[in-house]
Amino acid sequence: MMSAASVTSFPRRSPPTILVVEDDVITRCHVCDELRARGLKVLEANSSDDAFAVLDRVRVDLLIIDIHLPGSRDGLDVARFVRDRFGPTQIILTSGRPDAPRIPDLDDVGVFVKKPYLVEQLLEVVSRRLNWPSASDM
Repeated sequence: MMSAASVTSFPRRSPPTILVVEDDVITRCHVCDELRARGLKVLEANSSDDAFAVLDRVRVDLLIIDIHLPGSRDGLDVARFVRDRFGPTQIILTSGRPDAPRIPDLDDVGVFVKKPYLVEQLLEVVSRRLNWPSASDM
């Protein structure tokens, strides 16, 4: 008989769904292209309002979101909403602003990756958070 621990070590059978919320088009496209190349299902949004519209229709496994976004709310508000409403969803927060790592509840919301980052660095964090093969495993 298999234990629950042994079941969780199996790779996922279907690709996880990731929502990338980034207002910089070049960064968003580059990240999304690399995630898709690794077999992940990727949705995109460029503002907090677009992110909320996607989240109203689709359940995501992982949210990658810039903390500082255009829209009626910021990226941290979207991330807190996802954490509070969807519970086990993985969250990766990004920002290039120097004060971002000092946000009081940042660690409670998700993993923080400082900009500018190498896309490979972000992909490693995604792989670990989702238990999905990294580029070095492929």
